[in-house]
This record gives sequence, C-alpha cells and structure tokens, in this order.
Amino acid sequence: MNLDNVSIRKMNHADLETMARWLSTEAVLKFYGDVNSPFSLQQVEKKYGPRIDGDVLVVPFIVELNGAPIGFMQYYKIEKCEQQTFGYPANLDVYGIDQFIGVPSLFNKGLGTIMVKKFIVSIVETTDADLVILDTAISNPRAIRCYEKCGFSKMQKINNGRSWLMAMQTSSQTSANL
Repeated sequence: MNLDNVSIRKMNHADLETMARWLSTEAVLKFYGDVNSPFSLQQVEKKYGPRIDGDVLVVPFIVELNGAPIGFMQYYKIEKCEQQTFGYPANLDVYGIDQFIGVPSLFNKGLGTIMVKKFIVSIVETTDADLVILDTAISNPRAIRCYEKCGFSKMQKINNGRSWLMAMQTSSQTSANL
C-alpha cells in the first residue's frame, strides 16, 4: 500500500451519512461501539456535528484512499485529572486518539498502520502533545498489532480489564518526565 494514496482531512457535515453507514456496520461496531446499537443518521449528526463545528474539543477527521472515504480518526486533549488517574504527571500534555476503518473489505491490508502513523505526525506538528494514548479491546489483536507497529506500548489494563491503555511518546522531553 502506497502512503501517498492515503490522506487525512478534517471531517465535514457532508461526511455524516458515510459515518452513519459505517457506524451501522457490524464489523465496525464489533470494536468501535456496540454491535447491538447501530447509529442512525440523527445520532451521528448529534454526536459528530458539534465536533465538526468546533463546539466540542474533539477534532474529527476522515481518512481517504485514492480520494474515497475509508475511515475515521479523532484526537482530543486529555484532562489533567484524567491523565493523572492513568499515572501521567500533570506537566505533560497528553492527547487521546480513536480511529477505525469503515470499509471491512479494507481490513488487514496495512491501512490502519499507515493511518495511525500519518495521524501521529499530524498531531505532533499541530499540537503540544508530549504523549499520545489510546485504548483498545484486549480481544482485538489486529488493532493491538497495528498500534505496536506504530510505536505504541501496552501500559495497563483499563475498563475492568477489557481494554489496553497504550501510549506513545512524541517528544524527548516526555521520557525525562515519566
């Protein structure tokens, strides 16, 4: 897979129908949401519309392959009290990310690794992130492998042992503060 064929752009209101389609797909909801609760277009508009408009401090993006939408990504700054519950000092700027590929036929093709690597570069260039974290289901070995290939490490089990908190340092200053 060619890196140049994959691009990440800010999500806009025209993407909401595509997002609703992805979030009603069982293969996507298996690890991003709840298989028993597919999203309607109205639910997607209510949740992601304020993010698109900048009313919520979660920044959403669409991933494209050769110009066609194939996935979703978002980042957000972790609140200091929350990052301290994970054991990270308050002097670090910690960002969280979430992502998924919305087209199941594109699973297991290396796209997730390309997406995440490109996204991390963008976050480092546009924010003050010292550390990027994510959580993934322990039952999702495909995602865990992807994140480890991108430089994330398993830090601790969270969500009553159902998920891994994974982290990646984004600056040399971070290692001195951990």
